[in-house]
Amino acid sequence: MRNILQPFSLPDQTGRTWLVTGATNGLGKEVAAAAAGAGAHVIVAARDTQRAQRVQRDLGNASVLPLDLANLSSIRAAADSLDRPVDVLVNNAGTVSGNRTETADGFELMLGTNALGPFALTNLVLPRVRERVVIVGSGAHRWRSMDFEDPHFRRRRFSFVAGYGQSKLADMLWGLGLSRRLAEGARETGTQRIAVQLAHPGWAQTNLQNHSPWPLINKWVGFAAHFGGQSASDGAQNILVAATRDLPECSYVGPSGRGELKGAPVLVGRSQAASDPDLAERFWAFASAATGTDLPRVRQS
Repeated sequence: MRNILQPFSLPDQTGRTWLVTGATNGLGKEVAAAAAGAGAHVIVAARDTQRAQRVQRDLGNASVLPLDLANLSSIRAAADSLDRPVDVLVNNAGTVSGNRTETADGFELMLGTNALGPFALTNLVLPRVRERVVIVGSGAHRWRSMDFEDPHFRRRRFSFVAGYGQSKLADMLWGLGLSRRLAEGARETGTQRIAVQLAHPGWAQTNLQNHSPWPLINKWVGFAAHFGGQSASDGAQNILVAATRDLPECSYVGPSGRGELKGAPVLVGRSQAASDPDLAERFWAFASAATGTDLPRVRQS
């Protein structure tokens, strides 16, 4: 699919390090290539180390960090092996599933991989992060609410829409909670604040497009995306804006076109649930208990 947007120009990243999850294909690969092209050292965090090594060779100034976000042991090992400061952490990796599947730790796959795994990774590597955390969300966060009584669909009926929508709302709530904690920590210590920004790529053509449980719908989605969507490169521009531009704290960057499906990056709105600080605190307590990771609590006024 051809690019529609003008090429995105990153500021000079020489001497800086980006850690990009899911950097072996799709949006993550585009983000990694842009960062490396601007002079950054890119840490390619991925489960498939052979594919990660091929991307490493293509990027040049890069290294590989083995990481499976569906496995807390792998996440802890990756955090322990990280041996350099990170200027920009891009939580991009994600998955979709048309059937209920569990991670190695018994989490519903999409909630575990898209939200709980990145939550744990970020908490564990945050002492090495110097400037910014980017969380890749989705307009799908508007599809469903968080079900804290049965988040892993052990009793209620599973559907792709419910599972994916919940996992992406979880990302939005996590970002809100993380931003509040880092702001409070900076005020208490008088240190420079680590920024938190969110982005979504719109309807970008990636390897996640055709994973619904309905084959005919998958074919239609692949066909329709050529007309209603945009390339992975164009979609990645939203992430790059969130990673490098001077934005209000905890902004949400998405495409400017109708339905936020495609177009140049702009600040976009989010659902009422995704803006609820009490719901964000509830998600944080849930995710912290599930993963065994945490950051200092926000001081309550």
